[in-house]
Amino acid sequence: MTFLDTDNPNYSTADGELMQQALDGAARTLKIEDDNDPERKILERFVRAAFIIGNRDAEAIARFAVNAVLVRRKTAKGRIRPTPGNYR
Repeated sequence: MTFLDTDNPNYSTADGELMQQALDGAARTLKIEDDNDPERKILERFVRAAFIIGNRDAEAIARFAVNAVLVRRKTAKGRIRPTPGNYR
């Protein structure tokens, strides 16, 4: 998924650019390089969630998303399933 889809009626181009900037920064922090990495999809959802609740600062959105993924990683260590799963 990308936030730069110009056909998306839910977000303006500026909103998409803001979320994409946050996503790219968060992915760099977590060293997620593959766009198809399942954890990147989860990261995208946290970026969108931060935007939906009103955050409009790319760095703050990225920090929020990174922290959320780190908490998920820590929680997942105690589980049998090694992959992040399919959460909608």
